[in-house]
Amino acid sequence: MVVPAPSSVVTASPSPAATPDPLLRRIADHLGTLTGGDGWVVRVDEATGTWTVLAGPDAEGVAVPASVVEELVASCDPVLLDAPGEPGVLAVPVRRGPRVVGACVVTAGRGGFSPADLHLAELFADYAALALADGGVLAGRTLEQAVREELAWVEARGTTRADLMTVGAGTVADDVADEVFRMVQEALLNVAVHADAACVRVGLLHGPGTLTVLVEDDGRGFDAGAQSRRRVAATGAQLGLRAMAARARRLDGELEIDSAPGRGARLRLTVPCTAGPVPAPGRTRTGVVVAARRPVVRAGVVRLLQLGAPGLGMVSEVSPTGSAHDLAGACRLLGPDVLVVEHDLLGDDLVAQLDGLAALPDPPAVVLLADDCPDDRLRAAVAAGVKGCVDPDAGAERLVAVVTAAGRGESLLADDQLGRLAAPPRPATGITPRETEVRRLVARGLTDRQIARALAISAKTVEKHVGSLLRKTGTHNRTMLARLG
Repeated sequence: MVVPAPSSVVTASPSPAATPDPLLRRIADHLGTLTGGDGWVVRVDEATGTWTVLAGPDAEGVAVPASVVEELVASCDPVLLDAPGEPGVLAVPVRRGPRVVGACVVTAGRGGFSPADLHLAELFADYAALALADGGVLAGRTLEQAVREELAWVEARGTTRADLMTVGAGTVADDVADEVFRMVQEALLNVAVHADAACVRVGLLHGPGTLTVLVEDDGRGFDAGAQSRRRVAATGAQLGLRAMAARARRLDGELEIDSAPGRGARLRLTVPCTAGPVPAPGRTRTGVVVAARRPVVRAGVVRLLQLGAPGLGMVSEVSPTGSAHDLAGACRLLGPDVLVVEHDLLGDDLVAQLDGLAALPDPPAVVLLADDCPDDRLRAAVAAGVKGCVDPDAGAERLVAVVTAAGRGESLLADDQLGRLAAPPRPATGITPRETEVRRLVARGLTDRQIARALAISAKTVEKHVGSLLRKTGTHNRTMLARLG
């Protein structure tokens, strides 16, 4: 089914959808499992102003809610329709660079949507982007041609003038050009969506053995220091400053971002373009840190990464004494792009430990090592920003794929893990009606005193109910209890 987008864009002639891709079929199924409703994946064609259902239950006569897709196409942002008496509908965009190339849509079959539902739907959208990709990042274009097309896209979105300046000429390896182009896309997306700029300029400067890229706008700007300290979410929908910095390090390049509120933003990236990577003078880059209690596990993971992904950079191992502070101290000292850590090494208060790692000046992407991570622990870890979870015995190919994806700021979970995340948590047994009320208010973020006032009971009684809920649900703190809904 092909449906025209709103009248503000040109529509194309309808054409039948292609045979569903197996990955898209699984994503649609997972979306439905997420809420007990129905899930769809659709392709969006901005050039023709149409969208096409690629996977979902249309074959059974259940049609994708057209209005929510049309609103998403118009706004390019997640859309939630939750009218009283009507089933809720959530749509999140599937992005490829600055463009919306599709959408994941799901209906609320068993009630409304929680923030965790939105987070997981966005995670599924990242996987849909993989299946909707066509021909690689540059798709046969030169870097200059690709940047020109992105600038044309920026101008077509509104009133921003977009200019390109090139200086000199040089040959850029395909893998380097792909990474540089992804960073330019992210920078231009920020300008188009957030900067409210009258003009943006991109410069490509070819020097002796280097390529320098400048992206400068005269928009509203931002606090670059605060942005660099902000934790990147696990959605992968926007790469963000953390992922851009990780790409620059992987290219042995230097990234500088200068901005302040009210005075625009300037990004400067310099990467080596010689045959083979040339580290910057005096600079040591640590790619991955592996943390596990057993030396044989640490040595095995390090060896697999060194053999399977020699381009990762330095792969180090640490032997924590059991304190999460040791892990944070090791990461602060070594500055890894990725921390690969046994999940039980983070202790019972997993979310708090992950939040501590995320608060570091240059936080690493976290990948858990676990042969059997419990569902509630996996769900809490992904919600807290973990990029992947891999069995240390799964083999080099899987381990390398998860770690390299995390280094790009992207999430990579196995299909069965996505299914476990989408499945509703198993209901805890023996929870009383009063405990159900307390649990609902904890999920809303209320303190014990606020809950006590709302339920007309004492704060001490609330504390006892919370303790009972922690025991019955198997959670370790209020944060995990709240994230269970």
